[in-house]
Amino acid sequence: MKNINIARILTVSISALAIGGAVSVQLFGQGKLAARCSYLDPVTIDVFAFAAAFFLVVEGITKIEINKEDRWRKQALRAIRVAFGFSIISLHIIQLIHK
Repeated sequence: MKNINIARILTVSISALAIGGAVSVQLFGQGKLAARCSYLDPVTIDVFAFAAAFFLVVEGITKIEINKEDRWRKQALRAIRVAFGFSIISLHIIQLIHK
């Protein structure tokens, strides 16, 4: 039971850092560029990105919950997968806001 609690804390922590990093890069880094090409992509790109990111989040959390007895070191890659999914979702939400 201790392993799953550590894995959950690790997942939440890494996800929060990934979301914060993605949002800060998107909001502050993009302001320095003259052309914001990613905002010109069709909405279908955002839909596909949401679908892929949602898959990463759900699949990673499901694997973490199913394999509760795995050591947190083994769960770390799953936590990183969830964090990537959340950062992709964050980036595309910001891009949809600007469209």
